Amino acid sequence: MSFCKFSPSYQASNKTVVDNVFISEYLPYANDLCIKAYLLGLLKCSSPSDEDNSLEFFCNTLDLNKEDVISLFKYWEDKGLVQVLSTDPVEVRYLPVISNAQAIKKFNTDKYADFNIQLQEMFPNHTITINEFSEYYHLIEQKHIEQSALLEIVKYCISNRIKVIPRYPLTVAKDWIREGILTKDAVLKKIEDLGIVDDNVSLILLAMGSKRKIEIEDKELLNKWISSYGFELNTIIFVVKNIKAKKRRVDMQILDSYLTKYFQAKRMSIKEIEDYEANKENLYFTAIAINKELGIYYEDLTKEIDTYIVTWKNMGYDVEILKMIANNCFLSSIKTLEGMNNIINKLFKLGITNMNSYLQYINDNLALDNKIKEILDTLNLSRNVNNSDRQFYKVWTNDWNFSDEIILYAASLSAGANNAIQYLNKILSNWNALGYKTIDQVKADKTNIKSEETKQNSGFIHNNYTKEQIASFFSNLDEVEV
Repeated sequence: MSFCKFSPSYQASNKTVVDNVFISEYLPYANDLCIKAYLLGLLKCSSPSDEDNSLEFFCNTLDLNKEDVISLFKYWEDKGLVQVLSTDPVEVRYLPVISNAQAIKKFNTDKYADFNIQLQEMFPNHTITINEFSEYYHLIEQKHIEQSALLEIVKYCISNRIKVIPRYPLTVAKDWIREGILTKDAVLKKIEDLGIVDDNVSLILLAMGSKRKIEIEDKELLNKWISSYGFELNTIIFVVKNIKAKKRRVDMQILDSYLTKYFQAKRMSIKEIEDYEANKENLYFTAIAINKELGIYYEDLTKEIDTYIVTWKNMGYDVEILKMIANNCFLSSIKTLEGMNNIINKLFKLGITNMNSYLQYINDNLALDNKIKEILDTLNLSRNVNNSDRQFYKVWTNDWNFSDEIILYAASLSAGANNAIQYLNKILSNWNALGYKTIDQVKADKTNIKSEETKQNSGFIHNNYTKEQIASFFSNLDEVEV
């Protein structure tokens, strides 16, 4: 028995320390699974007797087979961070993290003599370290990219940036390798294609009034705007000029924020963007009006407009109906934009997008609640209509096909019962089983029962609703799925 040891609760809350050298020099160049395996193993080093400290645990956690897990630790063995002592059974020993050439896999430097000279000549103001050379060797040997192809990538990166460190081309090379670009010819073809992009970026920078050199990041942004977003070049240049016309500063990052906003708002053409900007002030005042009805306040309305107002407008809702819905939400204790958005999505699914259809929907539901309220009054129940009442009423009228006259008659028979609703359900259920569908049939089934004249429903209801009424018809929307 150990004299001293951590309690389970202490060990569960303890920390796993990761060496800074690992984070700075190894993590950026390893794939996700390698990193996961290393960190998981580092955690298990602190509890070597843990039953989960097994190959099976690693396989299950990483969703890999035995050979794959071993290959991950073989990668770290090549880097000098672990030692695979045995593969059957598997035993891995973690070594100190060392920031020097001994921690890097040894490569045949004679094989790369010419490569080393050419690469170093490209960085006259920087002495390339052994670690940096090794990262290039790794791509050549593990990813099978030609030495000459890698050198062309370095030339391209240097020609497109004011200052380049040796590790930067490695990032570009990895992206291109993922595209299957492994030969010098393929690299040159890629560079040629990017030359067309250069011309387009130049036009954008010219519209900005910038004379700076084109950088790779500029090309990546243009590729996103055209290939991913779907903007045309003339639309992008129009946006640049429009920003400048408003006396605002513009650069590639600012332009990206504008184009991203237009893309999310589904404004892709010059006309749509013009309309968007022209309506922006109207959207601003619409947001203020809605917030007033909901009883909320935001100093910056940009997110609200982009997330909700624009979407509601695209769905066909004008400011007047949005204000009424917001007011009705407030009366129903729905006081957030997310809550109002949920209501609008349900209304939209029902095809309710204008004031007439909205008022009609409200009045139809209030008329239904008035009928149910008359039944509750006949039962001597002094309360508001709830969802359970509405469900019962739908069964009585839609499934059992009873008229309001029959239901009110049954309610008169149920008044005064201990559980009036339950008693009413029993009467109507019995009549349904017997096949009664007319008032004469149900009255003939009873004797010495005083008949009662049913009340007539009041006429069309307008929009002076009480808080209880609003909550009533809003609750009906709970059945609508969006």
